[in-house]
Amino acid sequence: MPTFNWTQLKAQLAQKLVEPLPGSAAHKRMLPAFRAETSLDVSDNARESGVLILLYPERQRTHLVLIQRSDDGGSHSGQIALPGGKRELSDRDIVHTAMREANEEISLDPENVEIAGQLSPLFVNVSNFLIRPVIAFAPAKPPLQKSDYEVARIIYPDLENLFASRKTERIIIPSKGDNMFWEAPVYKLDAETIVWGATAMILSELELLYETLSI
Repeated sequence: MPTFNWTQLKAQLAQKLVEPLPGSAAHKRMLPAFRAETSLDVSDNARESGVLILLYPERQRTHLVLIQRSDDGGSHSGQIALPGGKRELSDRDIVHTAMREANEEISLDPENVEIAGQLSPLFVNVSNFLIRPVIAFAPAKPPLQKSDYEVARIIYPDLENLFASRKTERIIIPSKGDNMFWEAPVYKLDAETIVWGATAMILSELELLYETLSI
């Protein structure tokens, strides 16, 4: 990619979000082998959730904010994820959901970010959630504080390193013990930072858009 220009990057990416998106084609690139493509078909009674893709510039690179969920014994315990969660009746819209959850999980101040738009929704049949990813920009690395209850750590990868780390990995099934694995496409930054499942599928669409930017 040519010389880094954060202002142009924001403008180009925001424009991409109002054009036709790769959607399911991007999601299927990171679909785990054990999940059929039909699992992406949205159910009639799907619940909505919003997640936040927060991007910011640092050292001539675009960075992303990820979290590792705390080890609470739940189905997503310990996984790398985007800040976000279930839409509540009191939420004005899905942007409000994503920002509220990010404030609860990582103390993000909504006044310090600029909403750019949304990626394609992704249906997760296991939880019956229709996830709507919201993209926002921060002018610099935001001051964040993790929720001790929900978040084990906050991760700040740059997009180029993240996208270059895509590979196929064996994923341990926690409920089945250490000797049971799934084969899945992942983004593997290091041994402790493996992004897979719904989060990887969402980021796959961002990767395809990012590759088309001309700045």
